[in-house]
Amino acid sequence: MTPDRGSNHGTKRKRGERRRASLACETCRKQKEKCEGGQPCWRCQRLGRPCHFQGQPIPTTTSPCSSSVPVASVPGDENGRIQNLEAIARHFLGDVPLDKENIGRIADKLRSSTDTTLSETALDINEPFDVHFVSNNMAHYSGEFSHWNFSQKLRRKMSCQIDRLDSRVCVSHRKSSKGSDDIQQVKEYWRPTQLQSSPEIIVETMMHLPPRSIADFLITMFFKYVEINCFYIERKWIEEKVALCYSSTKTYTAIDFPWVCSVFAVLAIGTQVAHMEDQKPKPDSEITEELSLCSEDSVGLVFYHAACKLIPDVLLVASHESVQVFLLLATYSLPVSTGGLAYTYYGLAMKMAIQNGMHRKYQGGNCDSRTIEVRNRLFWTAYTVEKYVSIMHGRPISIARSEINADMPRDCPTFESPRFANLTAFHTLISYLEEVSGTLAQFKRCPKRLLSEYLERLIRLRTSIKQWWDSLPATEECRDLCSQGPNFRQNSHLRLCYLLIYVYMGRAFIFVDDRKEPGEVITGAGNDSGRARRSILVDDCVSSALDILNTLQSLSDHVGLCRASYNEFSACRAAILVILAESLNSRKSQRLQDGLHRGMDLIRQMVGGSSSESEISYLESIEAAISQLLAATGDDSVLPQSDQIPTSAYSKFKDWTQSLKKDKSTSGNVELSSFSPLAHPTPGTEGFANLELNDMAAFFDPDWANGDFEFDTYNFSSLSK
Repeated sequence: MTPDRGSNHGTKRKRGERRRASLACETCRKQKEKCEGGQPCWRCQRLGRPCHFQGQPIPTTTSPCSSSVPVASVPGDENGRIQNLEAIARHFLGDVPLDKENIGRIADKLRSSTDTTLSETALDINEPFDVHFVSNNMAHYSGEFSHWNFSQKLRRKMSCQIDRLDSRVCVSHRKSSKGSDDIQQVKEYWRPTQLQSSPEIIVETMMHLPPRSIADFLITMFFKYVEINCFYIERKWIEEKVALCYSSTKTYTAIDFPWVCSVFAVLAIGTQVAHMEDQKPKPDSEITEELSLCSEDSVGLVFYHAACKLIPDVLLVASHESVQVFLLLATYSLPVSTGGLAYTYYGLAMKMAIQNGMHRKYQGGNCDSRTIEVRNRLFWTAYTVEKYVSIMHGRPISIARSEINADMPRDCPTFESPRFANLTAFHTLISYLEEVSGTLAQFKRCPKRLLSEYLERLIRLRTSIKQWWDSLPATEECRDLCSQGPNFRQNSHLRLCYLLIYVYMGRAFIFVDDRKEPGEVITGAGNDSGRARRSILVDDCVSSALDILNTLQSLSDHVGLCRASYNEFSACRAAILVILAESLNSRKSQRLQDGLHRGMDLIRQMVGGSSSESEISYLESIEAAISQLLAATGDDSVLPQSDQIPTSAYSKFKDWTQSLKKDKSTSGNVELSSFSPLAHPTPGTEGFANLELNDMAAFFDPDWANGDFEFDTYNFSSLSK
């Protein structure tokens, strides 16, 4: 018990609990208020004002609410910590005594209350998920709180009862008991095998295989130009499967559908990038003729259709090889229909991955480490690329991040491609893009008073992204842009993704009107701060757009631009549109005009395939818009062609495709455009070709209408008015 502090006095106080401080603080004296004692005094501490003393207080005098720990008995820093803790306690508990006994009673009460609450509410409803491997590349994911999980839980409980019953029955009776056998024998049903097609379809599909040398060439093209910063397949694995395709003794079963489909998908993708090996200089007439022939696209379409015939059975097998199939088909479709067909294929890849439990960490011991690593790499590729496409095209993603606990890919030297540093860097970049997208989405629904807070969050994200990027390796991997380096193309694509984040972050603020009305006066540090932050984001956006063109120009000069590369085309297109948008605010800017002309020259190089008249009109519409907007004229320069001799492998491939072209009738040829969504102009929209994918039309509306966000321009402007 605490001794009675008033027992030393001979007479009883007139006002029992009220005590006068032994030394009043100067702040209370000046305010002519009663000082409540303590150092600092409780009144000053409660009111959040400074407390000053001229003399030293008598240490024996304490406040009813003060700590029982003598101030002189603890170091200065510990004294400050105790006072801060007491302030926190009073904030939540009110003006209560903070002596040792009372604090102990409060702590015991809180502990007992917590224990009681846990015992009443912590019900045992845990149903852990299960990933059961049916075969080496096929697994079944039970799901949490699912019908399957509950049935298995019930089955486990019933099995105990069955065991007890069986122990009471003789062996002979148990053997003759049909009901007992029926209970214990459960038919496993993992895939709807009764719906699968006959493997004879695979034999028919093999009739579309090219000569072995052509197949080897297309596979080489795939790994050289496509699998650069994402993992799709192992080269050794696909080469073994191709060898089986050309084996006359191979017999096929239902589980072979996915890998056969993968082979034809890889061949189709290889035709899209095969032109990268052609460095032969051509006159303009020959270039036009080649674009109209489109032999690579026609052959690629044959491979693609062969793969598509197997899709129903690939869905039925639903193994991690099925995930590979849809990732490859999505990659083939990226330059054809990014927000439509490719997005759908990525969704199927994610659904196959979830069905196999690839989004969950595998904790069993029935699968080897290499298979687990392949599963992890495939899942994170599907999740990351789908998220990238979804954000850029305003689509929802297939799975929330909170549902994922799969291990990240590990650095395994046995995996030849892609480079592990680039692989993880790409995943991190898309994670940052997701944060930026989430912050921008808040501008649609947040109150105006929070606009500056979200704007500041974007500035902090901008700083974090730059610091992370600067910390990446600058030699050979990630940030090494030496044209002679082994990873020049991979690193350039990584930089394009990095710059696109700044473009995406700042383009929504380009049309925020900061101009003052006549006679309007804008004052206030907050308004100036909001304008400055937006200016930083817009400046980063425009400078990043110009840097994108510099990166693409470097690619064009040294290794060439790929007309089927989604990264290169979309980056160039986004840069051109941002520069065009900024030209509305900064007319007659020579830097922007030069960037526009250079961007147009670059995007022309990426128009590939059959290059239909609508694609040409799309480019002409951009040039017409630039000419009308800036009232500037200029001749389009033709980039110099390389004098290198084409490789013999590509020559053989071209000869073979041209021979196939001649064997087909004109009506039987299917023209395939590398960017066919732009090849379907609607009546009355000839000026802009396709309004859905041509974001130029959005720049003539104050709202950014790219399908991603519909920002309230007035809300943004309110930061500066």
